[in-house]
This record gives sequence, structure tokens and C-alpha cells, in this order.
Amino acid sequence: MVSRILFSLLLVFGQLGADCVYGAKDKTNFVVLDSNSIVLKGGYGSDILIKTYCYIYSSSDVQILKDDFCDYESAIMYIDGEVCDANQVKKI
Repeated sequence: MVSRILFSLLLVFGQLGADCVYGAKDKTNFVVLDSNSIVLKGGYGSDILIKTYCYIYSSSDVQILKDDFCDYESAIMYIDGEVCDANQVKKI
């Protein structure tokens, strides 16, 4: 019983430091900040900054795969034929 409570607390406190976004698929366009950073714009709500290790160019074909995700989540975008993970996300 005590181990379950400790595990639950670790999960809760572990998520407190992570940034999460919701409604990413509602964004209608994007702006490339640098080769590893993109801002999703348009649609409802705040713009979303995503940092990844994948390379992004202004001419890249970008498809958002997940509507809701947090920092260090895998397979959130499809960029030029490559599935990309999020290293950092935040609303701006």
C-alpha cells in the first residue's frame, strides 16, 4: 500500500515540471525559428513552441500527429518523412 502511494506521488510531482499543450492539431500554420524549433500558429488558443532534434526548414512538410502532449513525448510530429519527438513544448 505504501509503495503505491509513493509511486502515485512520484507520478504527480514528476508531471509538475513538464510543460504540456492541448489542441495542437487546431493550429493552421507554422513558423520555423531555427533548424530545431517551430511555432504552431493560428486556430484557437495560444501559439505553441516545439523544440525537437529533428531538422525543420521553412519548406518542410509538417504534420502534427498528437493533439495533446508534454515535454519529452515521442512521435508528436511527422516532418519530411521522419517521425519526430518533442524535447520541449510551451504555449507562448
